Amino acid sequence: MKLFGKHITTFLLFILPLISYGNSTFQEGVKAFNDKNYELSADKFDSIISISPLNISAYFNYGLAKMKTGEYGEAIWGFEKVLKYNSSDAEAKEKIQECYFELNPDIFWTYRLNGFQSSLYSISANTWAVFAIICSLIIAFSIVLFRLKKSHSIRRIMLLSGSVSTLFLIISILFGTLSKNHATSTNYAIVTENTTSVIEKVKVEEGALIEVIELESNQYRVKLDDHQIVSLKKGDVKVI
Repeated sequence: MKLFGKHITTFLLFILPLISYGNSTFQEGVKAFNDKNYELSADKFDSIISISPLNISAYFNYGLAKMKTGEYGEAIWGFEKVLKYNSSDAEAKEKIQECYFELNPDIFWTYRLNGFQSSLYSISANTWAVFAIICSLIIAFSIVLFRLKKSHSIRRIMLLSGSVSTLFLIISILFGTLSKNHATSTNYAIVTENTTSVIEKVKVEEGALIEVIELESNQYRVKLDDHQIVSLKKGDVKVI
């Protein structure tokens, strides 16, 4: 128990400063934004992202700050990260459309996921895991009662309960896997500034959504909207 307590103490000594840092830095970012110091605000939220890459609020506020500095590609990246972890976030979608309008009023942005996918990916893999655990417990409970009870009516109910729970268990595992794959994928990226491909000399506009094929040293091989495959400098691209 002493050893366990020591490990807990070590963990708390490590994690509590990170939590405190994140909270204080977040407030500093909000204050800088309210003071119209948008560069500092973006830097504060970016530092939170570096230590807490699942912090949706930090991504959203980073996007807001970058909109104010006119760095719309960076802002789009921030809002796209929000959608990666909460694909039903309507406000993030509105902000992305605003960014594209500022870059090119003729562009009307549409989200690449359909309604079903947005609903599915808005539920985290951890939530699906909880559903799976609950289903497993119901299955176990149904099996025990099925074996203990002699009543045919109760056994039929337990059989039905176990069958339905098994179906939901399979669905939870399937959807949880899909949700996790979506949240951890690195298939897409945003071009953060107007650039030209390294080899092909193709112009790529700020805010362009591109499909990442592979990383080659200091550049990405990517697929553009028109299906061209080009190489872009790593510094001009941020993976969603």
